[in-house]
Amino acid sequence: MSSNTTVFARTRSALAVRARRAAARGRDSGASALEWAIIAAVVVVAASVIGGVVFNIVQSKGNDLQECANVAVGSACAGGVASGGTTR
Repeated sequence: MSSNTTVFARTRSALAVRARRAAARGRDSGASALEWAIIAAVVVVAASVIGGVVFNIVQSKGNDLQECANVAVGSACAGGVASGGTTR
């Protein structure tokens, strides 16, 4: 998850600079920049959550494959797949 933290930090920095520039231009631009900052923050959080879920699924399936690789040919493995690619 460290890559998600890095992406969040970069996005936050970029949005802070953008918000300062917009605020310097005028009141209306500042309000618009704040709205975009909130939208961007929601998108970053959603992407982080989705990334974490996908990472956990891939890691779980990888662990299942590793366990099945250590099982003798012809016997069922703990991951639910028997030899020949059929499920139990």
